[in-house]
Amino acid sequence: MTARPLRLALVAAALCLGACGLARRRCSAAAVPAPASGSDARDPAAVHDMLLHVLGHDLRQPNASLLAWLALRQSRSQADAALLAQVGGHARRSLRHIDDLNRLLRETRHAYRMRRIAMETLLDAALDQVWSEAGAAGIRLERPPGRLPRIGGDAAMLAGTLEWLLASAVGAAAHGTALRTVCRGHAGGVALTIVFQPADDAGAAQLARPGPALLCAQRVVARHGGLLVPLQPMQGAAAQAGWYLWLRRRPRP
Repeated sequence: MTARPLRLALVAAALCLGACGLARRRCSAAAVPAPASGSDARDPAAVHDMLLHVLGHDLRQPNASLLAWLALRQSRSQADAALLAQVGGHARRSLRHIDDLNRLLRETRHAYRMRRIAMETLLDAALDQVWSEAGAAGIRLERPPGRLPRIGGDAAMLAGTLEWLLASAVGAAAHGTALRTVCRGHAGGVALTIVFQPADDAGAAQLARPGPALLCAQRVVARHGGLLVPLQPMQGAAAQAGWYLWLRRRPRP
């Protein structure tokens, strides 16, 4: 599906869900804040904000409630643990997909602020965010030694992109293996590779499949004049997969 039909479908879904939500809230006694002065449902910015609200709350709420129910059920009985695990996995995947869509839509409204950034600061912050998850999965995180080059870019967007790349790699890596990050100067920019031994072929292939999370990360990198591509797993006992990221030292405006 191209970007325009996807955008129109998302807007239509937001309007539908938003209308249903407003109809339900009219029956409740809770006060609903009035829309901002001058807002118009025909305004693209207003529709965009409504869609972000629906994705960030209305679509997340059923899955969050389901996970809370599963936690209570698991504490009482383990007789149907397999079924509960399957339902829980579905709810988590649904939440993750909603969050990915939300992140993608917020990126389209983000005002990029390009500044000089230390690459090691960005990478250290991203590694800190996934450290606990990697430890629980038995994955060792290996950071490149020494000082890393400085680059230009939006610190918040690049940090979020690095965190997503590392988290995706941790989720696809085999237990007890290492997640290696290598960074070096290359062709007027900085090349960063994140490689790991995948748990299976399906997990490695999942990283390369088109989706809102990958599209968002590639949009962020493209705004910095760079390139982001998944590394396809090689054949053999020590097959590796991962990411290749290249950023300009001085991104074009």
